[in-house]
Amino acid sequence: MFRSSKGLLALSLFALAVPACARAQDRAVVSKEVAVGRSEATLRLEFAQGKPLEIAMRDGSVVIDGETVGTYDPAGGLDAAWRALLGGAVSLDDGALATLLRDWSPPADLKGNDGAMGHRIDEAIQDALTTKAAPEKPKPDISLSVGKGDQGALLQALLSQAGRLGLLEQALTGIDTNIQLHIDEDVDVAADQTVEGNLVVIQGDARVEGTVDGDVIVVGGTLELRDGGHITGDVRLADSRIERDGGTVDGEVRDVSGDESVVDSATRARIRDQVRDELRDELRNQVRDATRSRRSPASSFFAPLGGVFRGLGGLIQDMVTIFVLTLLAMGVLAFAGDNLDNVAEMARMAPGRSAMVGLAGTFLLIPIWLVGAVALAVSIVGIPVMIAWLPLFPLAAVAAALLGYLSVARNVGEWLADSDYRYTDWIRKSNPVYTIVGGLVGLGAFFIAGHVLSMVPFLGFVHGLLTFVGVMISIVALQIGFGAVILTRGGRRREAYAGAYDAEWESAADMDLGNDGPSEEPPVAPDEPQGDNDA
Repeated sequence: MFRSSKGLLALSLFALAVPACARAQDRAVVSKEVAVGRSEATLRLEFAQGKPLEIAMRDGSVVIDGETVGTYDPAGGLDAAWRALLGGAVSLDDGALATLLRDWSPPADLKGNDGAMGHRIDEAIQDALTTKAAPEKPKPDISLSVGKGDQGALLQALLSQAGRLGLLEQALTGIDTNIQLHIDEDVDVAADQTVEGNLVVIQGDARVEGTVDGDVIVVGGTLELRDGGHITGDVRLADSRIERDGGTVDGEVRDVSGDESVVDSATRARIRDQVRDELRDELRNQVRDATRSRRSPASSFFAPLGGVFRGLGGLIQDMVTIFVLTLLAMGVLAFAGDNLDNVAEMARMAPGRSAMVGLAGTFLLIPIWLVGAVALAVSIVGIPVMIAWLPLFPLAAVAAALLGYLSVARNVGEWLADSDYRYTDWIRKSNPVYTIVGGLVGLGAFFIAGHVLSMVPFLGFVHGLLTFVGVMISIVALQIGFGAVILTRGGRRREAYAGAYDAEWESAADMDLGNDGPSEEPPVAPDEPQGDNDA
């Protein structure tokens, strides 16, 4: 026995009906037979479980599963509608066929025998598609109890059972709370048995030979009222049917499945979305509250210092990056110092040209890598070379970018050494390591400044702006350096006008020497023919 408010009862019925409804889904259609002739139109369906269904309209009679249930007009609207349905069913199977049959309904303007038989055929199809297989073994009685803390579980169950909200609401309207509930099981009321109160059966059949002192509500099943059975209240059916073999019902028999209040598909989807959103918000609030409750006083004390710690971490990261690049620069100076000089000179003399070449080279890296691999793979001799090409080409591209970036850093360091900025007097142009380190600090100055300002409250937006500027400067430096590496063939040669540039500077230096410079010899006049005076 379950006593509670009707609202909580409806929610509980939904929650406990989830597994039962999952087993009462539409049965799968495994085969069909359609026979259409001059005087006959027959449909036979075989299901994965349960007995088959055969509906035949022949010679003016309607036959369902071998039993003649009525007559129809062979030239009327029901015959035309039934033949049209069979014409559409010929090319369909499985789920598509079940959907077509479930959505079919006889024309609304049918009258007399055609109207009654159309309703009877539609009812037989719906029953065949939704009737579940009989349970293999009887299940024990289910005792229902729902605590106040289980509201979240009830909401979750409603997500998949929102379609029966209107049915249960109609079935439970007006009944008292004295209810005997049975879920996913058959109920037998023996001839000498009396059930006190209302009997609710969900996803099961009820056979009444005795007395039910109250209402009987059946959802998704069959009510068999046999000879001698007596129901003192009403009978309410939701997606169910009644089979009477005698017996009496003092109240009315009502099928709530046909009421206008049943939730349609659009409303069901809206209810499901609303319940899902409410459940998601409730879970999010619970997680946030739990996180706040677990927060320790120590973490609350250090919360304002989070920006300072993040800024210090960024500064350490910048210092480590400069240190690693310095070690790489020392290796380049030791083994490829001349190459770095040539690349730096090209980047200083033609930064615009180097940037354009570097940008083009960046976009062509992947195509060249792929085309080279394909070209080597087409020949047997090239396959071993391709095995080396695949990893070495990306490594060579990275090495070229590093050489170019260090060359640009050297130029920036020399510029800082010649400038009058404070704290740059430690950069000595005579020592290339100092010059490169100074350039690396200059290129990363915006990152360093951003991390320093991030430690100051209310200046977090400045950190993002400075980081953006630093990223753009790094990209430009990489493009200029990479293009200079390409133009100088990895620093192995200098452009022709680079020598002319040096010659101009050398001639200017000579002019500055004045008289101390090398003197020019006076031009020598050509030999003249000697006359007689030579004698």
